[in-house]
Amino acid sequence: MTPRPHYSTEEVTARRGAILESTLDQIAQRGPESLRMKDVAAAAGVSVGTLQYYFGSREDLIVQAFSAHSRSVVEAIAGLSQTHGSAWEKLRSSLHAVPTIGDYRRRSQVWVELVAVSSRNDFLRASVDEVFDGWKSHFRALLDTGIRDGSFRPAAEADLIVDSLIAAIDGFDIVAVAGRAPASSDRIAESLVLTAAALLGVSSERPRARESAR
Repeated sequence: MTPRPHYSTEEVTARRGAILESTLDQIAQRGPESLRMKDVAAAAGVSVGTLQYYFGSREDLIVQAFSAHSRSVVEAIAGLSQTHGSAWEKLRSSLHAVPTIGDYRRRSQVWVELVAVSSRNDFLRASVDEVFDGWKSHFRALLDTGIRDGSFRPAAEADLIVDSLIAAIDGFDIVAVAGRAPASSDRIAESLVLTAAALLGVSSERPRARESAR
């Protein structure tokens, strides 16, 4: 038997990354239930044996591809809100980032496909829950800050507002997958900002804290 070649840590990371990206492409094209190891291997330029060596099983490959992709998107959006400014300015930054991180339609396709299949596959349900929890934590932290400093005057309880924002984002994902997304990412962001402003009782352009909070 020919010995398996030794790769550096950087080479292993690059190979795994290429495989995960190919997996996401296949999920977007075929859906996770129709994903085949041989198709991913061919797209990534590796053998099926190499694929199994790194990921073990088809289920493990799907979970890791989805988790890595979703985590990178959430971290990128959260990172854009880590700037100086008010809670509203940070929330606006997050909402404006939603349609601009990565390939929006591909992102939406992968998310919608995996949310749908997770209801029938236990091995994906935990990963989907983790993404929802990440979104909720991110938005809830921003809302709590704005409520404390008086710049937000919420029209409902914070958790309900967070759920409404996530539902609005998911709604645009579905529209994008259907090929009926608004003409520009600016229009998506504008809609999300207007929704947040209405729910939080602030001006969508120049929100100010209450005089007593100054």
